[in-house]
Amino acid sequence: MGKKDYALKLYGTFENVADLSHNIDDIRPGLVTNIHEGAKILLTRGISPTEFFADRINILRDCVMTGDEICGGVVPVDSFNRKWRDETGKLYQYLANESDIVDRVFAGLALRLKG
Repeated sequence: MGKKDYALKLYGTFENVADLSHNIDDIRPGLVTNIHEGAKILLTRGISPTEFFADRINILRDCVMTGDEICGGVVPVDSFNRKWRDETGKLYQYLANESDIVDRVFAGLALRLKG
């Protein structure tokens, strides 16, 4: 089971689904997927992902959000990918702190971390 399937299982269908790998500018209450890809897009625009999400925290409080873990493993040689990895990690920490519930889905298994 993937992250999106897990969210659908827990919360049912969503009226709005925002895939941030395609459109970072259309975050509305509902399901927000691919946070890590949205962070990458923001960095290419010179925008801090954490500040971007912090500015929208009131909208995000009514969202279920998913993103891939890109912060582990071998450190990328490319400086942009290192920055993407670091900034995504900071963003996840911020969002986890602001969230009521945090679940990690890894290898199809869900683990409740908070809530």
